[in-house]
Amino acid sequence: MMHQAGRYMAVYRKLAEKYPSFGERSETTDLIVKNSLQPWEAFSPDGVIIFLDILTPLPAFGVPFDIEQVRGPVIQIPIISEECLKALHPIDLENFISLGSP
Repeated sequence: MMHQAGRYMAVYRKLAEKYPSFGERSETTDLIVKNSLQPWEAFSPDGVIIFLDILTPLPAFGVPFDIEQVRGPVIQIPIISEECLKALHPIDLENFISLGSP
């Protein structure tokens, strides 16, 4: 909901201006909570979906990426061959950003 809501909700756009990195907004607990509660505060739905990005775990197993304002997610080293696939490693929980991380 927030991806679509962010296009017209002034409160979301204001937060995005203050924290321009989508990664930061989707990996910082306080910002996740603020983003998640915006539609609830505006529309009083029955529930809230946690604001998080599905790509967040990728760097933990060797797939760095950026989220560009216009293009969206850009994988820095695309997996385009078997050699690229072999370069991946088991998930490194030390590098995994999860809800509740400082």
